Amino acid sequence: MGLSRKILLITIGILAISLLVSSMLNVVSFRSKYTDALLTGSFGIGYSIESLLTELLALGLPLDSLSGMDNKLVEVVEKNSHIAYAGITDELGVVLFHSNSSLIGHHFTDLVAQKILSEKSPVWHIYDRFDGERYYDVSIPLFDHDENYVGVVRLGFLSSIVDRKVEQAITQIIINVLVTFLVIAILLNLFLRRSVIDPVKQLSGYAESIANGKFDSKSTIRSKDEIGKLSYSLHEMGAILQNQIIELKKSGRELEQRIDIRTQELADINQDLKESNEELSEALEREKGLSDALRNSEERFRMLFEKSKAIMITIDPGTGKILAANHAAEIYYGYRVEQLLDMNISDINVLTDAEISHEMDLAKREERNHFYFQHALASGEIRDVEVHSGPIDWGGKQVLYSIIHDITDRKKAEAELDRIAHYDSLTGLPNRLLKSDRLNQAIVRAKRRGNLVAVCYLDLDGFKPINDKYGHDTGDLVLVEVAKRLELTVRGGDTVSRIGGDEFVIIVTEIESQDGCELILQRVMQVIEEPIILQDIELEVSASIGYTLYPSDDSDADLLLRHADQAMYVAKGRGKSCIHLFDPEQDRQVKAYRENYDRLQQAISEDELILYYQPKVNMYNGQVIGMEALLRWEHPEQGILAPGSFLHILTDTDLEIDLGKWVIDRALKQLQLWQSLGMDLTVSVNIGPHHLQHSDFVHHVKKALVKYDTVTANKLELEILETTSIEDLSRIIQPLLHCQEMGVQITLDDFGTGYSSLTYFHRLPVNTLKIDKSFVCDMLEDPQDLAIVESVVKLALAFRHPVIAEGVESIEHGAALLRLGCQLGQGYGIARPMPAEDVVNWIELWRNNTAWQTLNKRLEIDSITDVKTAITAHQKWIAQSIEAITNAGPSSNQKLSDSNSCSFGRWFHGAGYFKYGNLEQYSDLRERHVKIHTLVEELHNLSTGGHQERAIQRVKELITLHDQFIEQLQKLLSKIA
Repeated sequence: MGLSRKILLITIGILAISLLVSSMLNVVSFRSKYTDALLTGSFGIGYSIESLLTELLALGLPLDSLSGMDNKLVEVVEKNSHIAYAGITDELGVVLFHSNSSLIGHHFTDLVAQKILSEKSPVWHIYDRFDGERYYDVSIPLFDHDENYVGVVRLGFLSSIVDRKVEQAITQIIINVLVTFLVIAILLNLFLRRSVIDPVKQLSGYAESIANGKFDSKSTIRSKDEIGKLSYSLHEMGAILQNQIIELKKSGRELEQRIDIRTQELADINQDLKESNEELSEALEREKGLSDALRNSEERFRMLFEKSKAIMITIDPGTGKILAANHAAEIYYGYRVEQLLDMNISDINVLTDAEISHEMDLAKREERNHFYFQHALASGEIRDVEVHSGPIDWGGKQVLYSIIHDITDRKKAEAELDRIAHYDSLTGLPNRLLKSDRLNQAIVRAKRRGNLVAVCYLDLDGFKPINDKYGHDTGDLVLVEVAKRLELTVRGGDTVSRIGGDEFVIIVTEIESQDGCELILQRVMQVIEEPIILQDIELEVSASIGYTLYPSDDSDADLLLRHADQAMYVAKGRGKSCIHLFDPEQDRQVKAYRENYDRLQQAISEDELILYYQPKVNMYNGQVIGMEALLRWEHPEQGILAPGSFLHILTDTDLEIDLGKWVIDRALKQLQLWQSLGMDLTVSVNIGPHHLQHSDFVHHVKKALVKYDTVTANKLELEILETTSIEDLSRIIQPLLHCQEMGVQITLDDFGTGYSSLTYFHRLPVNTLKIDKSFVCDMLEDPQDLAIVESVVKLALAFRHPVIAEGVESIEHGAALLRLGCQLGQGYGIARPMPAEDVVNWIELWRNNTAWQTLNKRLEIDSITDVKTAITAHQKWIAQSIEAITNAGPSSNQKLSDSNSCSFGRWFHGAGYFKYGNLEQYSDLRERHVKIHTLVEELHNLSTGGHQERAIQRVKELITLHDQFIEQLQKLLSKIA
């Protein structure tokens, strides 16, 4: 089988399997999501009916007396095409109202009815009804104002609706897969043949030609991919091989010639060596004879002694007196020969007499003949010398001869090498090598003496700005000055070393306690913080110091330094001029942090991070307005991780900036793809403060918009935290303004959590406010959160900013927000964050979600019913109050003066305020309602206090006030309608 067929079959096989698996997963996912959408819509409708019934029941009306509910249920079925039936049963399962009137009075005993009757909580089930059809049934229990279970709202839709939708989806998927498969297979075959198979065949033939030694044939492939590179490499290899073969042949001929020439040369050299060896043997014999002659012939030694350029003297080994000195010695020492002969060796050797006597004794006995001394010249200069000495006969007696070499320059060079190896070239302080040696010595002494050693790591704060502003020369002068101050501050036995840059290590020895070390370090901090004056410029630096104590920290020298370094980073993190003692627990946390940081860095490099997208919608008209890009980590072991579990690791690091750039690029790339599909969306990304303040931030945003040039800038939205904006206001305004000038939108996230003043808010260049989800989630239960949400909405409207609510967990949250004037929302009640590939399907499902799409219309209908019910309740209360006044009997209405105690008052300050409190007509009702309660109490007290006739005469006053009140309620009703 040919290569092309193999590649094609393997590729098509993988493609077919991928398409099949993908299609199966899409079908399963579609069925689940479509069913969820229908159930969500059904629950939304059910809760709407339940909400209406609950408010009617709160007025004390029995469930079976609510006329008109049949028509309401029929209307629900007619307006929602997927709903097959809607009904209301009592607590025993008897049908009270139903969209199918023939079922009224029917007693439901199916499993669903039994389940809801026993659990008394919202449920849904699939069941086979008495008519033989399979239904999805949604059941929501009803409770009266005393929380007594009184009945059930039941809605259902046929499972065949889902089946038909899935069948349609499967048919469409099969068609799409077959068409896609055929097109890809044909294109792939053509592509592989043109771009891979034909070029490979051509290269194979060219390689065979090279193997056969035919270098004239050439490949015509000039592409820039891997095959093109392979073609180029084969050409290069052919040329190289051809040249090498030519060179090898030429080298072979030259090598033969050289071997012949070299053979003759070796023969000649061998003859010369033979002759030289004979001459050397004779010279050695002569040298041996000369040596013997020198030792035995004083005359010959004297001649050599006088004529030698080496410094030579002879010494009496008994007294040390100089017996003879040659001319070279006269020149070197600066004395005349006569002067030298009057001197003792101790006059020029700096050793003591006893030491000199000992050294001469060693030379005399020939136990040693090589010595190092320091000799004093006539000028007073001390020089280092190397002396070769031994016994020799001189004038019939044995003396010591000394041949002297000056090694002063060599010693200086060795000392300089030692200084370079152990001391910092800039400051003269011990470097890393010497510091390590002294630390090891200090540890040994501490073990022996039982005291403490402190290893202190010091890093200068504020040095980099000085270096950047005034240059490296000024920076070096600052380091030299700091080094001098440190050396003057520590004690004599302590060591100050510079280990590079603006970092120093101080080894404090022989201390008794931590407090003693802290005192020394406090002095160090004080002297460093004193101003440094350089060329009339006053400079200031401070220091962050971390330290550890041995043997409390019982580690070796290297680990002690690392611990002090870690403690220094902790001190630096707390601000300037801080001292921190190494903490083992903190060390564990630092190691864990570094491991997590490294793992996260690896995750970024290995593409384990992805973006999920959470929809933002207009809850009023149902339009999808955009997506928020949210980071997720596809951890190979722990699964999908939310950003809260790992983003804090990157705070204020360069990796935060790199990741922020990646998010912006990836989000714009996805937005460009959606736009190509005809989807008009915005995408928002969250920007950290460290990234926002980076000098390259605006440039990168601009470059990314140029890269994805089909995306207009107003489709990109940057979300910044309110708390960040307050803390870094002065540093973030400019980059935000630059982004706004490009057209980029700015959203202030988590609004309400930062306690920002209106001054800050007014200065911030923001386009949209996002209400923090902590307030939105609890607004239905917590009046304070509700008040905060309402205030934020009113503030946004006052400043003419759009406002979006985060944390819309249910359709009830959406309804409440719409009543407050907030139309934009996002949250789990709308959609959870999802992969980019799921967004298109979700939008289709969202458009078919009748519960959300019809929310605004249902709010209008419910609002009218709601106000009419409130009017009825108030009329009933007035009638009861007038009856009590007329008969002078006890009132069933407790706390007559309390406007919150009646049914209307509870509605007015609760559900009514929640729905209509932002309307002007609503606020006008409060004062008149209080007046009615005050008058009722006054008339009732007159009636029961013996002034019944006066009370009855003033009832007309109450009726007039009530009529005015009802008129105001009608105005509210007109506004809503």
